[in-house]
Amino acid sequence: MNLEEFERTVARLEDIQAIEDLQKMYGYYMHSNRREEIVDLFSDDAESLEVESAGLFLGKEGIKKFFLTDPQTTIKQGKTDVPGWINILILIAGGVVEIDPSGKTAKGRWTTWLPESMLLGALPRQQWVHGYYENEYVKEDGKWLFKKLHWNVTFFTSFEAGWLRIPLLGLLTRKDADAPAPNFHPYPCAFRLSYHFKHPVKGE
Repeated sequence: MNLEEFERTVARLEDIQAIEDLQKMYGYYMHSNRREEIVDLFSDDAESLEVESAGLFLGKEGIKKFFLTDPQTTIKQGKTDVPGWINILILIAGGVVEIDPSGKTAKGRWTTWLPESMLLGALPRQQWVHGYYENEYVKEDGKWLFKKLHWNVTFFTSFEAGWLRIPLLGLLTRKDADAPAPNFHPYPCAFRLSYHFKHPVKGE
């Protein structure tokens, strides 16, 4: 390996680490309900956001709409001391990140698990949530940002019943979405979210 190849390798590893950090920061901001900080993690030229059954939100304005004007959100932005509310987004498997040869864009896949409780009227409801991220990223002014965020939910179930008895609780469909969620096919259907990467041996 010559010096130029070594520098490219180091740059690629640094980019992967920065994208992993970005993804983790998103999760921590979700946990603390810091939605304005989440919006700032997206490029001004962001393409879209798709979360569960909520719908497809287009561009940076659509992303702002999703996070900052959610009609179903009963918790004030940035207010974390709400009794009975918790949202812990856990990345349970190492992400698969691929950097484009240009070094300007990238894609990443992550497996998620959430222990969560939401306020239903005056009472909290506890639930398990599982899903996958298939995201796209862009590097601007030396910083990695989200270009496209897609969280595909496998199941959304009550803690007491589990996903075999109640595979999906409370759809989050939003009337203000730019389009219906095109990839929402939860358990028990056999839908599998497509991988952005090719098989390392077969190349398929």
